[in-house]
Amino acid sequence: MSTRADATNEVFWADADDEVALERYRMLVEMVDDGIYQLDTDGTFVAVNETLVEVTGYDSDDLLGEHISLLLADDDVDRINREISSSLETDDDTIGTVKLAVHTAGGKTIPCELRLTPLQEGGEFRGTIGIARDRSETKRQRTLQRTLDRISDAVYAVDDEFRFTYINGPTEDLLHRSEGDLLGERLWDVFPSAAENDTVRAAFQTAMQSQESTRYDRYDDTLDSWIEATLFPSETGITVSVRDVTERKTRERELERFERIAETVDDGVYTTDHEGRFVFVNDAFVSMSEHTRAELLGAHGSVFFGDRFVDTDEPEWRKLVADECDSIEFETDITDPGSETLTVHNKFVRLETGDEIGRVGVTRDITDRKAYEHDLERYERIVETVGDGVYLLDEDHQFTTVNSAFASLTGYDHDELIGSHAELVFGEKYVEIANAKQAEMEATGSSVAVFEEELYLATGDPIIVESRFTLFEFDDGERGRIGTVRDVTDRVEHERELEQYETIVETVNDGIYVVDEDGRFTMVNDAYTDLTGYSRTELLGSHVSLVGDDETIEQAKEVESELAAGTAEEPMVEAAIRTADGNRVPAEATFSLLSGDMRERVGVVRDMTERKEHEQALEESERRYRTLAENFPNGAVALYDEDLTYTVVGGELLDDLEIPTDDIVGTPISERYPADFVEEIEPHFRAVFDGESTSFETTYHGRELLAYTLPVRNAGDEIYAGMLMIQDITEREQYRRKLEASNERLEQFAYVASHDLQEPLRMVTSYLQLIEQRYGDVLDDDGTEFLEFAVDGAERMREMIDALLEYSRIETRGNPLEPVDLTVVVQDVLADLQIRIDEHDATIVIEDLPHVESDVSQLRQVFQNLLSNAITYSGDEPPAIEISATRDRENWVISVCDEGIGIDPDDTERIFEVFQRLHSYDEHAGTGIGLALCKRIVERHGGDIWVDSDPGEGTTISFTLPATAST
Repeated sequence: MSTRADATNEVFWADADDEVALERYRMLVEMVDDGIYQLDTDGTFVAVNETLVEVTGYDSDDLLGEHISLLLADDDVDRINREISSSLETDDDTIGTVKLAVHTAGGKTIPCELRLTPLQEGGEFRGTIGIARDRSETKRQRTLQRTLDRISDAVYAVDDEFRFTYINGPTEDLLHRSEGDLLGERLWDVFPSAAENDTVRAAFQTAMQSQESTRYDRYDDTLDSWIEATLFPSETGITVSVRDVTERKTRERELERFERIAETVDDGVYTTDHEGRFVFVNDAFVSMSEHTRAELLGAHGSVFFGDRFVDTDEPEWRKLVADECDSIEFETDITDPGSETLTVHNKFVRLETGDEIGRVGVTRDITDRKAYEHDLERYERIVETVGDGVYLLDEDHQFTTVNSAFASLTGYDHDELIGSHAELVFGEKYVEIANAKQAEMEATGSSVAVFEEELYLATGDPIIVESRFTLFEFDDGERGRIGTVRDVTDRVEHERELEQYETIVETVNDGIYVVDEDGRFTMVNDAYTDLTGYSRTELLGSHVSLVGDDETIEQAKEVESELAAGTAEEPMVEAAIRTADGNRVPAEATFSLLSGDMRERVGVVRDMTERKEHEQALEESERRYRTLAENFPNGAVALYDEDLTYTVVGGELLDDLEIPTDDIVGTPISERYPADFVEEIEPHFRAVFDGESTSFETTYHGRELLAYTLPVRNAGDEIYAGMLMIQDITEREQYRRKLEASNERLEQFAYVASHDLQEPLRMVTSYLQLIEQRYGDVLDDDGTEFLEFAVDGAERMREMIDALLEYSRIETRGNPLEPVDLTVVVQDVLADLQIRIDEHDATIVIEDLPHVESDVSQLRQVFQNLLSNAITYSGDEPPAIEISATRDRENWVISVCDEGIGIDPDDTERIFEVFQRLHSYDEHAGTGIGLALCKRIVERHGGDIWVDSDPGEGTTISFTLPATAST
């Protein structure tokens, strides 16, 4: 936009001495808004200004001594080194602007422009000076630093042998030694580094030979300072004046560096005198003005800045002079050499030169920035105005910008979103999805990715959004994504509902159609085409008369008119549909009108063929149930509905009790029976409508009754009624009670008999034993054998009597049934049989066994007998036994399976009878009552026991036990 004026040979601040110029340069460095630094030849920081410290976030101590790679990426460091090498090879003092990113202490990156100048002394590369401009235009305050250093001189004298003859006070301070210590010492011993320096020895020799004063300066390692020495020779020696010029040397280097800075910065730099007239302007300042350098120098600042120039009589200037503010800055418009208007930013501080106060300032062309800010403001307004959520992500998928609509949509505050990862709102799979979409964009050459995804609100609830994004490149070259989101939850939900309705329409069994106001089909579903036998193509556009007769069409029109008038009570018509093959199908049609300008009618048609057949079947079923009820022997049968009202009753019991059926039909049980009786039976009645069948015993009219309730289902397997079946069990119960009394008497008899039999049996056994003791020696072999038979027979008789007694006590001496873990019971039995198991090398496998309702003691007897038999009748091979359980509705079926000798199928019933044996006592010992005992125990538990076996194929004995409520 502007053209820089030609550089002149004018020396920057040539009117000032070194110290004044150096002070001005220091003020200039700290006032410039750019970061300025110096590197040594290794790329290590040796100096930084306050701006660089503020920009990077590091302390100056953190930077000094560190390599520049602390702030720059390796690629940028390599690029800078290449530029410096190229500059040194071509003897070009300046290097072009380099754009790069500076890494801050906080982990962020700042886009910057870097200008570099190599430092050379005596043709030798000594490092670089760099100026970094923050391209994000962040303003920073600068503080001015003013220092003033004093220089002190030292004087000493040496003789012609270079021995000290005189030392003054400053020399003592300089060398940290007293005059008494130094007098007589050789100069070269005190200054060993000087003795090895050719320049110093040559200066002393020249002075002595020429007898003229000689001057040299050098860095002295002993003093760790730069010194300037003036040698005054005489015939007897040399007087030396030494001045510490370290600060002057430093200022000279700084002055050289700052002179380069002033002419390498892009900002305009100027100074004015106390009257506000330009004393110095650099090339950049001249390039922004419509005036030449000659026209500017000596001119009042208003020539450049116009009315905005702060004159010396204005309050702002007085505040600056009075130290009430550090600097003054403003923006104004000027005219450039091409007569175009530039917007510049000016900042200046006071500059004291003797008793006068001038100013040193920096002026920056911000025309482009202002245009950028204007465009940015315009785009920001657009972004904040649109209803869609807009966001910007960096390479790390972190939000750098969001608009108000995005924050409002997500429910998060703006500050919560900035810096947060995209997964906060887009979910854990965002990076994977976005990268896949980006790869798809690159593969197809598309510039925008469009897709639907879930967005998670601050409440945690997800919504569906239409997401769009494109790639975006930041100023520092970093790539990010800029995207928009639009809440399409309602649209997606509407589409989903529409899809669901379409699916419903196409999957329901009812035929659905739409006809226009002319009575022509505009839509039909598959079920309607199946019902009519016509294809969709044949129906669409055809008149309804294709499938309906005139009477049906008129009925439909009447219903349509009633619907339009809002008077239709039941918009339904029953009629026969004419199919493509000429048949007629009974159907029921329900109508409704579609909203809109077009008067269209929706019809839902249901094939009534099955319903008609069902109604007929139901009528036939009711006739059968009624016939059953009327002729049910020794009891009664009834049907009842969900209100527990009898609909059909009958049976001999009602005749015996002389109860008319008409008194029962149509009456709910709550009115038929007393409240306490209803409370007893109602749960059984209602259970059928939950699909349950129940049985219960009760007493009514002096009769003991066994009742069953069970659900009655139609052809569609739907429960539409309950059935009550009653049997008069009065006589059976009387018989049962007599049987129980008989069993009690039988048990008493068995007890008495066993007691009466055991006493003489014990006497027989005792006398047999006495015979064996007294006459055993005189008995021959036959006598001994006969005696053994008699003792053995007596013992077997005792065992049979004990077993018979135990058998008789099963019912009366048993414990109440309670939940029992079968696995624990079996493990206890196996422990008791462990010796026999080991003797026969038996293998017993126990599968998962349930909990059952049982008497633990009796159940242990069952397993004891079954497992003992399985071991005994195993044959020649080691016993292999398996215990398992399977569920059979309300019961568990327990099975004990072996691979033994098996049982003849003809004997499977006989083995459960008392004292029935399949083998002789010599083959297998036993009483013959074990399985009979098992059978009676199982029957006491309400179960059954049976055997499955073939000779030589093993045996499986199974029995049932009631399951617990939990299993």
